[in-house]
Amino acid sequence: MHSIYWHRFPFLFLAIPLILGITVSQYLSNFLSASILGVIITSFSLLFIIRKVRSGLPFVLLSFTGLFFTGVYLSGTKTPAIIPGETYQLAGRCEQILSPGKIVVSSPHLCTYLKIPDSTEISVGDSLSGLIRLYPLQTSHNRHDFNYDNYLQHQGIQAKGFPAGEIHKTGHSQDLYSVCHTIRNNLATKLQRVIPDSATYKLLAALCLGCRQEITPDTKELFQNTGTIHILAISGLHIGAIFAFFLGLFRLFHFKSKKFRLILIPLIWFTVCITGLSPSACRAATILSFITIGEVFRQETIPLNAIAAAAFFSLLINPELLYSVSFQMSYAAYTGIILIYPLMQIKKMHKYLRPLYTLLCISFSAQVMTLPIMAYYFHTISLNSIFINLIAVPAASFLLYGGIILLALPGFISFYLSYIIIGLTRLFIFSLQQFSKVVINLPDLYPTTTHVILFYLLIILAIIYFITRKRHVLTFICCSLSILLVFHCCFIYYIQNHQEIVICNLYKHSTILLNYKGYYTYLKTSDVDARLSTYITANHLQALPSHEAFVGQQIKFIRNHLSSPRYSISIVDHAYPTFSNEDIVIITENIYPPNSPEFHPRQIIMDNSNTSFCTKAWQKFCLKNQIPFFKTNEVGTIILKI
Repeated sequence: MHSIYWHRFPFLFLAIPLILGITVSQYLSNFLSASILGVIITSFSLLFIIRKVRSGLPFVLLSFTGLFFTGVYLSGTKTPAIIPGETYQLAGRCEQILSPGKIVVSSPHLCTYLKIPDSTEISVGDSLSGLIRLYPLQTSHNRHDFNYDNYLQHQGIQAKGFPAGEIHKTGHSQDLYSVCHTIRNNLATKLQRVIPDSATYKLLAALCLGCRQEITPDTKELFQNTGTIHILAISGLHIGAIFAFFLGLFRLFHFKSKKFRLILIPLIWFTVCITGLSPSACRAATILSFITIGEVFRQETIPLNAIAAAAFFSLLINPELLYSVSFQMSYAAYTGIILIYPLMQIKKMHKYLRPLYTLLCISFSAQVMTLPIMAYYFHTISLNSIFINLIAVPAASFLLYGGIILLALPGFISFYLSYIIIGLTRLFIFSLQQFSKVVINLPDLYPTTTHVILFYLLIILAIIYFITRKRHVLTFICCSLSILLVFHCCFIYYIQNHQEIVICNLYKHSTILLNYKGYYTYLKTSDVDARLSTYITANHLQALPSHEAFVGQQIKFIRNHLSSPRYSISIVDHAYPTFSNEDIVIITENIYPPNSPEFHPRQIIMDNSNTSFCTKAWQKFCLKNQIPFFKTNEVGTIILKI
């Protein structure tokens, strides 16, 4: 067995244990950081000692152990204790402007998402001071719903802040990001000055500079409906197009030596800095850097290994990237292009049809690998986006090149050339509007993590078969497909036959739903918008008629009391404020604890309709009487199996 560093894809096998460590870190949070650090040091020390041993098995085991616990250690959360709603003195630096009125402020021990008045003028690099009220991020959420706090946490942000007074600017400091932010603002100002059409300016600002804040909701919706929303975000598509643009300039000026390509690396990274250092752009620049260095120094360049290397070093720097949808989509698309696109190439083809066919293959290859992720996070798949991108991607690339030319030329020349870009932009938007009238989507998809893993296993096995053409791979494909079908049938049977009570986490509202063998009914709701619609859709539930009580197989609900073979449940509200010693008591509508010492249930649950004063009273009551206490605003949706 060869040592791992002699393998053809070393970084792929280095990234696997690191990813596993980051994934399971939440389950190993009880382990001491010192213990984990000791395991890491021991593993790599032994690895250094046995590096000359011929057998590769000890090397692989120690490498896996060291990298696995490195992922666990790096993912450890070190958020300081915050009392919700307390006022703290802010002393930090503006690191990022997410949108008007929403900034990211970093201090020595905390990174805060701060909401400020839109009229407040703050730039990246400004030092800020003032009083703010801090709240920890509520990463709990309702099932199948997007949680913005969870998104912020994966961006490295630890708390949300709201000004308790005036925020003062106490100074300004420069770093790479702030300098690039200033350059981007200057370029955006020039672009606005030379382009008289507002819609064209906003689109080019997003394509060339990553300034998406001014894109109108109608434009965003148009790109979403056509499956081309990725064009508005600086990603591998834009960085690859700019890389090809610079490479074409080199060829135009007859710089044939490959060593001149090293100049492309700082140019690409300078472009990434100007466009806001978005994670997707950094990933693309990292991959292109690895490939360029390999080609210049005449090393065997394997694109899959370059992608794995970029992922490995990115996760070492910021492990939270693993949970980013952008990170997952980017690497899935890159991997699809590298693995699937070569299998679709046709040698004999007319030279005028080849570019169109190549674009179709690249678009198809990228989207095939991202379909399971799209279904998991967005619950829908756009089938016509593959064909729409055949027009949208070249058009967006052409507009990107046009924007670069307008920024590079003197203002008076760019002003006259901008009318050509304005005409092309209007034609592009008009084409998307026509395509948006034909929508071919697969909606309401709610796959589980197991579904996604099995789908990717099938895709990878299919790729391996088309590369090797070995029969035993077909056997693995058939087995994996059988496992997927059996799992899906069991999953459908489960969701159609299980019984549970769902307590939703809604601010100042109460929503409690009964899921009974494929049917649902609200045991209590004060929310007219039916916020549990995603849960209902994901579980394929049908509504029961309105009723005063409910009687099912071994289940009975009447006057806010539900009895089942597992336990009894009572809902306490203003309609039925009676306290009884049920197994579980659900407190809603701001009902305070009773004075009776006889009230002693096994468990108390509070939804988010209760005020903070009522919640504190129940916390004190449960602590005094040693009763387990749960809040939906801490754990999200609470599900009680009955």
